[in-house]
Amino acid sequence: MNEPVELKHIIHITYGDIRQRIVLSNEIYSIGRHSSNKIVIHHPTISRFHCTILPVKYKGENQQTLFWIIDGDLKGNRSSNGIFINGNKSLSHELISGDFIKIGGNEVEVFYEIFNEENGDYLSISEANISSTNLSNIVINPKYSKVSSSQTTVTEENQEQEEKFIREILFTFHHNHNHIKAPYIHINKEGKIIHFNSFFKEVFPDFNRNSYPNPFVDNLQGIVKSSSNNFCIREIKHQNKYYTQYAYYQQEQDIIESYIFCFEDRYTLEKNLQENEEKYRAVVRQISEGIILVDPISKQIIEANQAYCSLIGYSNEEILTLKIYDVLATDPEVHDSIIRKVQKNRLNLVQESIHRHRNRHFIDVEANISSIYYGAKEYICYAVRDITERKMAQEMLCYQACHDLLTQLGNRNLFNEQLYKAIARSQRYKSRLAVIFIDLDRFKYINDTLGHDIGDRFLQEVAIKIKNCLRSADIIARWGGDEFTILLSEIKNPQDATIVAKRIFNSLKQPIIISEYQLYCHLSMGIAIYPQDGENPENLLKNADIALYRSKDSGGNQYQYYNPSMNKRNTELLHLETNLYQAIRESQLCLYYQPQININTGKVTGMEALIRWQHPDLGMVSPEQFIPIAEETGFINSIGEWVLFTACKQNKKWQQSGLAPLKIAVNLSPRQCQPNLVTSLKQILKETKLEPEYLELEITETSIIVHPELTKEILEELTEIGISITMDDFGSGYSSVGYLKKFPFQKIKIDQSFVRDLKNEPSELAIISAVITLGKGFNLQVVAEGVENQEQAYLLKNLQCDTMQGYFFSYPLPVDDATKFIQSVANEGIFLP
Repeated sequence: MNEPVELKHIIHITYGDIRQRIVLSNEIYSIGRHSSNKIVIHHPTISRFHCTILPVKYKGENQQTLFWIIDGDLKGNRSSNGIFINGNKSLSHELISGDFIKIGGNEVEVFYEIFNEENGDYLSISEANISSTNLSNIVINPKYSKVSSSQTTVTEENQEQEEKFIREILFTFHHNHNHIKAPYIHINKEGKIIHFNSFFKEVFPDFNRNSYPNPFVDNLQGIVKSSSNNFCIREIKHQNKYYTQYAYYQQEQDIIESYIFCFEDRYTLEKNLQENEEKYRAVVRQISEGIILVDPISKQIIEANQAYCSLIGYSNEEILTLKIYDVLATDPEVHDSIIRKVQKNRLNLVQESIHRHRNRHFIDVEANISSIYYGAKEYICYAVRDITERKMAQEMLCYQACHDLLTQLGNRNLFNEQLYKAIARSQRYKSRLAVIFIDLDRFKYINDTLGHDIGDRFLQEVAIKIKNCLRSADIIARWGGDEFTILLSEIKNPQDATIVAKRIFNSLKQPIIISEYQLYCHLSMGIAIYPQDGENPENLLKNADIALYRSKDSGGNQYQYYNPSMNKRNTELLHLETNLYQAIRESQLCLYYQPQININTGKVTGMEALIRWQHPDLGMVSPEQFIPIAEETGFINSIGEWVLFTACKQNKKWQQSGLAPLKIAVNLSPRQCQPNLVTSLKQILKETKLEPEYLELEITETSIIVHPELTKEILEELTEIGISITMDDFGSGYSSVGYLKKFPFQKIKIDQSFVRDLKNEPSELAIISAVITLGKGFNLQVVAEGVENQEQAYLLKNLQCDTMQGYFFSYPLPVDDATKFIQSVANEGIFLP
C-alpha cells in the first residue's frame, strides 16, 4: 500500500510592505487585527476577528487534511467587510491550491497553495481539488408511491423533494443492480425486453423476452418518454399480487431500466425499516457521543440523544423545541453555507466547532456532520464529541511551550512571536518600540553559594519586581538563566526606555528577603530601538545584547543604549578571539617580568610573570584585551598552564645561571581554581625541577567567591606542598578582611587604586596605614603595587611598607632584559635617593 503523500499547505499574506508566509499545521488559525489572533494583521480595514482557517477531514477519503476558510470566528462574530474568494464574496470556502483571497476590501491579499514535499512541486488546482461526493448513505423507501390500478402515480405533496429522492433511488439502483435482490429488465426503443436478471426469470417464469401481453412492458415506453423527468413509478397487478415498478430512461444508451418490487416485500421492508429505526433510537440513546438530527430546511432539531442533552444542559423535551442556531455558536449564515455544501456534495465532514450551553457558556466540540436519510426523509446528522479536556491539554502544552515555568513569564519563543507582531504594527503605523536585554550581575554567586532553591526564589522575586515596573501592554520574558528581555511597544521617543530602566533600578534598590538572607539585585541592561537599531527581530535582539555586554564591561549595574560603534567593537572582539586561537597554536604568546623590590635592602625579592601577546599584524596586544576573551571561551586553562610552566622553567634557569634564588609570582584566573590544579602544578614543578617555595600564586577575591569552599581546600593543599599564596588587589572587594582569616595567605598586595593617587594627606595616608597595619597584624607580608614616582615610594616607606612594585622601579621586561635587571640589582641594589 502506498503511503499518503505529505503535503504542505501554505498561505502568503501581503499588505503594504508586509509579507508573511505561513505553513498551516493541523490547528485552527484565527485572523484579525486583535493581538489575541493566531495571525495578526495590522490594517485598519481588518476586523478584530475577521476570518478563520480551520482543518477539515472527509471520512472515506484519503484522510489528507484540508482547510476551510470562514467569515468571522467560531463564536458567531462576523467581519465588517467580508472575504472574497477568487473575486466572489463567500461566507465559507474549501481552500483549493491557487485560491486568491482578499480580506478587508482590496487592501490585504492572501494566496493559498499546496506543496508536494515528495517531488518538490506545487499542486495545480485540479490536483488539489479532492472529490467529496459520497452517496453511500442513501436509504431506499417506497412510501412515495400510492396504489392505483396500472397507472403512473407520483405523490403531489412535496413533489420537488420527492422527485429528488426518487432520483437518488434510481441512481442507487443503477450503480448497485448486481446487489439488488429484485427483478429488473432493460427495454429498447421498440418496447422489447433486451435484458433481464435471474430474479425476473425466477419470479415471473411465464414471461420471456417475447411474451405478450406483459403488464410490466405495456405502455411503459410512452409513459416514461412523455414524463418531463424521464422516470415513473407505477403499481401493477399480476396474478392477484400487487407490484411496484420503478422505470428510468437512460438517454445515453436509449433504453429503459426497470426494477420491480412486490407489495408484500415492500411491507416487509417497511416493517424492517421501522424496526431498524427503533433499534437506531435505542442505540443512539445509549451512545456516549452526542447525536442530533436537524431538518435541513427548517433547521429544527427533530431528534437528540441523552448524551447531547446532558452536554448542553437541556432536557429531551426542551431540545426538540430548539433550532440548530440555538445550540451552535457559529454565525447562522456561515453555518448554512457549510450545510449546503454538505448536502450538495454528500460530504461526511469532521471539524472542530463551538456549541452553546443552556447557561450560555461555550463548549469546544469535534463535530462529524453528514447528510442521512431517516424515516424516508433527508436530515443533517451531527455526531458531537466534547473535546474540552483535549483543548485544555493543548492549551496547557501551548502555554508550557511559550512560558517559563519558574517565573511564569513568557519564554524566548513567545517573546520572538510578540516582537515579530510588534514590529509589523510599528511598521504599519510608523511608530517606535524598544527591546531591553537584562542580565543579573553576580547571580551565579548567589546560586553557587546559597543553592539553587534560593537562586530560583530570587529569580522569581526579581521577575515580579521588573514586571511591576511595566505597562500592561509591555512584554517581559525570561530569555534563559538569569537573562530577561523586555518589549516596550509604541513608545513616543527613545528616552521612554530610560524611564523604564530607571524605574527598574529604583525598584531593586531595596534588598530581597529570602529565608534569612538579605539579597541585593544588581543588573545590567542593553537597549535597542526600532527602527534605528534594527528593522527585524534578529538585529534588534543582537544589538540589544551587544549593548548589554558593553554595560557589563563598563562595570555593570547600569544601562547602555546601542550604537553602531559597539557593533564594530563586537566584531573586533570576534576577530580577536579567532586570532587568539591562532596565537596559542603558533606560539605568539610570551612572558614579561616585573620585579618586586625590598625598599630597605634594594634587592629583588621576586618577579611577577605577566603575559603578553605579540601579534604579527596587530603588534603587542594588551592582556586587558584578550584575557577576558580567554576566560569566556575557556582558552584560559591552556594559557594558564603554559604561563605556569614557562615561569617556573625560567626561574629555574636564573638559579642555574648563578643568580640568587627568588620567587616567581603567577596570577591565577578564577577558571583555573579547579581540583586538578594541584596535580597539574606538581607535574610542572617536577618537570622544571623548581622547588615549591620559589613559586607564588596570586589570586583575586573573584577567584574565591565563585567556589569559596573548593578554593579554600585547593589553596590549603598548595600551601602544604610549599607554594606561597598571595591575595591580589587587596581592598578592592567587599569581604577581603574576612578572607584573611579563612584562607592560607602569606602575602597581600595593596590594590594599585590606593597607591596611584597617593599624596601626603592625612585621609589618604590613613587608609594605606590601616591596610599595612592589618596585614602585619595577620603576620602577612605587604606589597604595594602601582608605585609610579618617588613621592609615593617615600610615603609608603614611612608607613612601614617594605616591598614595592611599579613603573618607578621597572616596567615589565622581556626575559633577557629581566635577567640583566636582576644581575644589576644583585650587584648594586636599588636605594631611594
